Amino acid sequence: MKIMGSLKNLFFLAVVLIIGAVIGSVLGKFVGYLFPEDGIREALTESVTAGLHPTTLDLQVIEFTIGCVFKFNFSSIVGIIIAVMVFKLITK
Repeated sequence: MKIMGSLKNLFFLAVVLIIGAVIGSVLGKFVGYLFPEDGIREALTESVTAGLHPTTLDLQVIEFTIGCVFKFNFSSIVGIIIAVMVFKLITK
């Protein structure tokens, strides 16, 4: 039973991190457009992309497409940090 509880917490943490990143990213884009085009706007809206871009394996009978790309910006990182703090408060 202890393993199921830790898997639930791990799944819940992943969901919380994804939600935090999405909310942070959306808020960053919104707040970024309130500023004039200068360093602050670029810092909030510019993102870094990392991951495996979609790759296709065609076997003539079946075709697989695999890929996972992460796009991080300053506000999504802040959202992730806040989400981790909320997760720690909830799971105490």
